[in-house]
Amino acid sequence: MTTPEHEGGQELQGTVRDLLEKAGELERHGHTQEAIEIYERSLKLEERPEILQHVGNLYNRTGELDEAVRTFQRSIEQTPDFAGGHYGLGLSLYRSARMEEAVAAFEKAIELDPGLMTARFWLANARYQRGDVDEAIQHLNELLEVCPAFTAAWYALGVAAMQKNDHDLTRTAFAKVLERNPRSIVANYQRAIASFYKGDLDEAIAGFRTVLQIQSDHKGAKENLRALEDMRMRFS
Repeated sequence: MTTPEHEGGQELQGTVRDLLEKAGELERHGHTQEAIEIYERSLKLEERPEILQHVGNLYNRTGELDEAVRTFQRSIEQTPDFAGGHYGLGLSLYRSARMEEAVAAFEKAIELDPGLMTARFWLANARYQRGDVDEAIQHLNELLEVCPAFTAAWYALGVAAMQKNDHDLTRTAFAKVLERNPRSIVANYQRAIASFYKGDLDEAIAGFRTVLQIQSDHKGAKENLRALEDMRMRFS
């Protein structure tokens, strides 16, 4: 026999399910703001951490970062050991340029879920933005040992290595980027710069030429290529 309380629970579940389906349909058709409003209505009936996480992601997408932070904080208050909530909070704080708090949020997400590699990636970026370049490089190296195909991490490692004037690491990191994206202007250009500092003029010249094939008006590549070609002619 179904009790009135059970019937009420089923009705509530049906209402929440209907709202989620409606919100999902709106989202699939690009009506993000309308979808958020429906998701928020469902949360007034039943708060679930995974729904809060999704709504927080949507607020991030629309640039409503304060709302995103509040939404992820709600998910953490409800479920303190929800790694996705801490990760989403970290992203919102990172985008809000609140790097100290972002670092703490990413660290908590990793503590709860050591396999959350994207949290490790953004932790490295937050540390870099905070000025902890050595720690950022360490985090990226550790990440790439586990996920060697993580191209964005190789790119971030190249940028950090440039900051440290580590030309060997710069060349290695951007070479990995170019395996996946041979038309990356930044990777080609910075690898050419690093090659020059390592005394490999042929590789530097080839790199600047590649940049100009991709972007013919790249001022830095033009000037550097002209200077290196003149240098090679004088000393050959």
